[in-house]
Amino acid sequence: MANKINKYVYGWRFLVNYGQGWEYETFETTVEAMRENRKAYRENCDYPLKISRGREINPTWVAQNPGAAL
Repeated sequence: MANKINKYVYGWRFLVNYGQGWEYETFETTVEAMRENRKAYRENCDYPLKISRGREINPTWVAQNPGAAL
């Protein structure tokens, strides 16, 4: 029996405010990657950073269900 592929991938969204409002930058699925990326953003970016939990469509699920409505 094949494993079920979830429609969504859960993780952390990075949002940066460049002065025009919050802009979506990147998405991380693991805590380690989120912490590493957060550290890099804080060292190299002078703009405010906001991190929030979120979900995105799983690309593996899309590949297996090409006709499905998103």
